[in-house]
Amino acid sequence: MDKPFGPETSGDETGQYFDQAVTLYRSGSKELTDIIEEIGRGKTERAKKLQGVLSELRKASVTMMEEARNVEDLRRKLVGNVHQQAFDLAAARDEIGSRIARLRAARGAGGVS
Repeated sequence: MDKPFGPETSGDETGQYFDQAVTLYRSGSKELTDIIEEIGRGKTERAKKLQGVLSELRKASVTMMEEARNVEDLRRKLVGNVHQQAFDLAAARDEIGSRIARLRAARGAGGVS
């Protein structure tokens, strides 16, 4: 059997990487928010020093949001809509009842409950 190229990861490891990415994103997002607040207060030294980093962080933020949306779309496709997959128990009961009634009528089993 052919093995895929690249590192092999289990679902648990993939989840761990996603959790780490989320942690890094939140940390960077907080730093970005802090710097924006500093700029609002007139403190621009830190923003000037980190201008390239801020640009990359913005790009990473957009990418992270897009990937989170892609993961959610994939999850929805894999799991499906719960409401669409739920059984209609009332309809199933009605169908069973009508089939039993037909069987009784066909067999003459009036005494069977």
